[in-house]
Amino acid sequence: MTMAVSCESCGMPLAGAEDHALADASIPYCNYCAPEGKLQAVDERLERFTQWTMSQEGLDHAAARDKARSYMKTMPAWKDAL
Repeated sequence: MTMAVSCESCGMPLAGAEDHALADASIPYCNYCAPEGKLQAVDERLERFTQWTMSQEGLDHAAARDKARSYMKTMPAWKDAL
């Protein structure tokens, strides 16, 4: 049985190596969170999560930022960073 793998930063499913940063299955992050192979800064990721949440859920910036921060705290990459 194959275990599902997901990005340790955002939770996006990583079905194959092509979904991982740099198409390297040893990198536990997706192309969006680590486009150059290394995880982006927490403030940059928080703002990107905030903008995505605003676009998906129609929330204002403050509400989307709170929701994004809460979600990021559940992810292995950010649990100790926020």
